[in-house]
This record gives sequence, structure tokens and C-alpha cells, in this order.
Amino acid sequence: MDNSMTPEPHLVPGYTGHCPENRDRVGKTYGRQTHTLLIDPCSNHAPELILAPIDAKPDNKDYPTQSELKILHDRKEFVDPVYQHPIIPGYAGFVPNMFKQTGKRYVAAATAGVAQHETLMQLYRCEKRTLRHRDLLESGRGLFEHKWNERLLPQSTYRAPLLPVTRICKGNKDEKCPPTTEKLCYSKFTTPHFLDDDDADKFIIKGYAAHIPMAMTRFGEPSKVLTHNALCSFSDYMYKKKRDSWCCGQDLTTPAIKCPPVGHFIIYHNNHGMHPTYAGHVPGHNYKFGRSFEKTTYHAKRWLEVHQDLTVLPEIAKLDLEY
Repeated sequence: MDNSMTPEPHLVPGYTGHCPENRDRVGKTYGRQTHTLLIDPCSNHAPELILAPIDAKPDNKDYPTQSELKILHDRKEFVDPVYQHPIIPGYAGFVPNMFKQTGKRYVAAATAGVAQHETLMQLYRCEKRTLRHRDLLESGRGLFEHKWNERLLPQSTYRAPLLPVTRICKGNKDEKCPPTTEKLCYSKFTTPHFLDDDDADKFIIKGYAAHIPMAMTRFGEPSKVLTHNALCSFSDYMYKKKRDSWCCGQDLTTPAIKCPPVGHFIIYHNNHGMHPTYAGHVPGHNYKFGRSFEKTTYHAKRWLEVHQDLTVLPEIAKLDLEY
């Protein structure tokens, strides 16, 4: 700073560049602090005031190279490209390998990223063509020419499937094992829905909060027995409905196929009435009075059978039938 033209050199507040040792000094304003640092001979100053000379020639890093431009030109002839040179700065879309380019302008960085991506794709396409050519030669449908590149192809000495050769060669005898009747070994990851019906572990433990199929209409039984019967009904029902297209984990050779218990899906029973806490609809319940809920809901479908041909309301018809 001996030949400085400014009598009191300092940096203007708002300057976003680098000032050596500025972040290690406190207690003064920005102007006074930078003035002290600029004239302090003990500070680590750069040898020049302007680090980048103005008359320097532009570096090749800021411009796409000829090889990169050739790769993009060949890519344009090969496919319908999305990225064409020059890629305009401000493009907000994805540019491959853009994050790997540092210290370059946007055009140079984008061109280099696309060129690297296309070089990798050319390598993959070459490997794919090589594998296809090798498979064609090994299958016997291709014409093998004794060229250097074809002689370097890794070839196998066998064909699939393997064929029996001479008796001298030893091989594994193909034994047909008869079907066993032993119990299948289930792992701890096997769901209880698809276990055998006679399996003691086919039940849902207490605290299971998910859906249990066909357990909604069951009540009056312990949790273990209720869930076991529900899962048995579910597996039998699914096994019957989708026998040909889907297996529930059971043996397809079992001849016995049980239908789902129809009694559990009946709402209105013929031998007893509804439960007093039942909040659903009961046919004819509004026209019955003087008896308990169980008596009035006994054989509720009988009311529908009697009044199915009526064209007026039941109170107008004045039917005197016992139902």
C-alpha cells in the first residue's frame, strides 16, 4: 500500500468481497476496521490489488470444448434431443451432471454435463449390442466371423437346458419324491389367516386392532375360539371362491371344501327373536305392541311374506293374522 493513490484507503460498507482478517477483528466500524487492515503490513495481503488481471485471455473452462460440441452434434443426429447447444441460461429444468460442474459459466457447465451423460449412454448402448450379438452367436442363428472383437467375446461351452450325454458322465438322478402328508412348516412371518384349520396357532391374539374377517357376526365365544372359527370360515370361503386363480396357503389337492357357515350371516332368525340391543331395522316392528322386543322380532321375515302383495298401508288393510 506504499503507492496507494487514496490517502485513507478503506472498503465501503456493503462490500461483499473478501477482506483479509476482517472477521477476526471487532470493536470498530467497517470503514475504520478495513482501513487499518489495508495499511497494516502484518496482515496477509495479496501480491496484487486486482487478483484477476483485466487483460487476461479467457480460459477454455468457460467455453465448451470441440469434443463436447461434437458429442452433442452426434446426439442430435441420433435422437430427437431435448438439450441442444447452446442451453440458454435461466433454464429451470433438469440438466444431467450439472451439479458436478464448478467454476464454469452456465452454458459451458450444461454442455459438459450433457456430454458426459451422452458418453455414458453410448457405453451402455455398446455393451447392450455386444450382449445381443453374443447371445445370437451362442444360439447358432448368427454367422460367426473370426474377427478380433468376436474372438474376445466370453462364450459358454454349454446350452440350456442341459442334455444327458454319455453314461460315463455322472449326474444327479432325477427322483420324483411322493407328496408327503406332514404338516407344513410355517415361519413366524406367516399370517394366521392362511394356516391350516387344525393348527392350534390359527387365532388372533388379544389387542389386535385391525380387521378380523367374518368376526363381526360372531359373539358369545371366547376370543381365541371366536377368532379361530372366523379365520377358518374366511380361509374356507376364499378357498372355495378362488380355487383356480388364487391359493390361500392350503393344499390344492384337498377334496374337502367347506362352504361358509350361512347361519352366521342370517339377521332375522326363525327360532328366536332379535337381541334387545339391536338398533337396526326389523320388518313390521312399528305395527306391533304389547309384547317384548324378542317376541315382536320373532320370525320377522314372516311379516314380509304376509304383506308382500298389499297395495295399501297395513293399518288400512286391517289384516288379523298371527305372525
